[in-house]
Formats: sequence, C-alpha cells, structure tokens
Amino acid sequence: MSRPAVFIRLKTRLYRAMVKEDTAGQGRHVDPADPATPPPQTEAWNAARRRAGQSAAMRAFTDSLRPPGGGAVRDGVIADLAEYHGISEGLVVERCLDWEAESVREWQSRPRDTTDGLAEFYDSVESWSFDLLWYAYLQTAGYAYPHSVVVADALGAVTGSGRMLDLGSGAGVTAQMFAALGWEVTLADASATLLTFAQWRHKRRGLEAGYIHLPADLPADLPDAAFDLITALDVLMLVPDIADTAARLHRALRPGGLLVGNFDVRRPSDTNAWHRYEDDLPLRWAIERAGFAPVQVVDGVMRIYRAVPAEGPAARLRTALAWARLASPPVRGLRGGRHILLRGVLHARNRLRSRR
Repeated sequence: MSRPAVFIRLKTRLYRAMVKEDTAGQGRHVDPADPATPPPQTEAWNAARRRAGQSAAMRAFTDSLRPPGGGAVRDGVIADLAEYHGISEGLVVERCLDWEAESVREWQSRPRDTTDGLAEFYDSVESWSFDLLWYAYLQTAGYAYPHSVVVADALGAVTGSGRMLDLGSGAGVTAQMFAALGWEVTLADASATLLTFAQWRHKRRGLEAGYIHLPADLPADLPDAAFDLITALDVLMLVPDIADTAARLHRALRPGGLLVGNFDVRRPSDTNAWHRYEDDLPLRWAIERAGFAPVQVVDGVMRIYRAVPAEGPAARLRTALAWARLASPPVRGLRGGRHILLRGVLHARNRLRSRR
C-alpha cells in the first residue's frame, strides 16, 4: 500500500471515531446523479472492501434493488418508494436526501421514553424506508460502506447456506441478497411499516421469506435453535435491553451458529436519539456473556460470533476473560479517557471552523 493510501486509511479511521463523538447526526444523503457530487474516494478502500465490491454478494445486493423487470438501481429504488408511498419521483428523491430531518420530527412528535411510545414510533415511521433504501443505493454506487456485502463475502469462507434471520431487516435488501446466495431467509423488525414495505418489495420480485414483527423493547419471541446465522447490522445500538436480547438470540441459534453485528454507537442528541449507546463495550460484553465466542472482526467494523454453551467451566472461564477485556475498571477507564480526548479534538475542530 502506498504512503498516501496509508494516510487516507488513517484519516478514515479517525473520521469514524470522531463521528461517534459528534452530536450532529448523520446528515443529508448525497445524490450520485448530482453533477456537484464528487466521485467516491475509492483510494481509501482496503482489500476487503475492494474484494467485496467485485463479489457475487455485491452482484446479488445490486440486483435486489433493480426494478422487477430489470434496469438501473436508481430507477428501482425511486420507483419502489414512489409507488408504495403514492408520491412523485421528485418528492422521493427529496425525502431520501433529507430523511434525517423528517426522522427527527417523527421521533419528537411524542415522548419515546416508554415502551408504548417507542412502539408507536417504530410502527409509524416512514422516513427510515427512504433512508435505508437510498443508503443501499449509495452502497452500490460506492458512496457508503456495504456492510452486508462485506459480511457475506467473509462468511463465504466460514460457513455454507442454511437458515438465516436478519434482525432489524429494514427494507429487506440484506435478506434478498442472502436469499439469492442460497439461504432460507426470515426477516425480523420492530417496525411494522418497514416490515410491510420489505414484504411488498419481496412480493413484487417473487421472493419467498418469513416475517416476524418484533416487540419494540425486545427480546422477541423467536423460535429456539432455528437459525444457522443471524445478522444484526446497524440495529444492536437501538435495543433497550441488550443483555436480554443477546440471550434470546443465543437461544434462537443452533449450536455453533453465527451472529454477525456491528455497533454504530453515538453520543445522544436530537439527531441520534434512537441510538441508545455511546460506547460499544457494554454491547460486546452483553453478547459474550450470553454465550457468544468471538470468531472474527471483519474490516474493523463487523464482528462475527459463534454460539457456544453458555454454562459450565469453559463458559465461566470465557466470561471471566471477556469481563477483563470489556468490562473491567481499567478497560472502562481507558475508554473513558479516549472519549474525553476525542471530544476535546472535536471541540477544537468546531471552534476553528466557527472562526472561519
């Protein structure tokens, strides 16, 4: 790797860390079709992302977004949203780009500090269908990180096909990709609006799948020992009780089954209100003590865990070692220092920007 590429990768990692400390939210989406939008910065991509971009998983992911009769990804995304919501294609693009402002309005329309308030949000939110489907389009165009594609590419060397549960399934694109790769898929989401939208999209494309509407506070009433793989991408940071959820996911997996998740933790703010954690250590600690052993960290972002026995001497030893790595006072102290340092850098950067 050339020296400029190394510096770009380091800058990218620092940017990711800073984003998690920022309170400005994720912001407006870019439009690849806008001439003012610069091209993707592919020089910052590492080998895993480049490999995934040329993989069968990316081809399946891309095809899942095309119109049912074939065509361009952008056309399929816009047509799906326009027809489902009964709005013009121009308004679809506007709502996709400005999804966050609409999401904040939906969240703030009533209190969300109770299970009923949270359930009402998930079962009525519309902005996320625009966000998630457009974000999938951005992944195919190189403007966003293709989490599910990188995971599928990594899993190709780890396991074969079987029964897969997509937790927090959103618009259903990840499930479509895994189905195209030979998996029997089930979608599970706390949002009735998203689950209905995904089912509508799948029906148009002839996809057979299972669907589970989750309670807003989780854990869900999932079948025991039913799945070989559970993907939980961009969802675990939304779960109110991660310990109970992790235990339920462990029971839903067959022995030796895999759980794949990432932890998009963020500082609380109006634009991050649905992100319940600002540090990934409590999430990782809850997962490992529920009976999951780390297998692999994919590209520094996604973590693959294997379901192992949660009781017995070996389990107690694993739990003790996990506590030392993830929950002991020295580790928590070091993580707290990191937060203070990054927030100081962020504050200094914002002050410099305000003076310009």
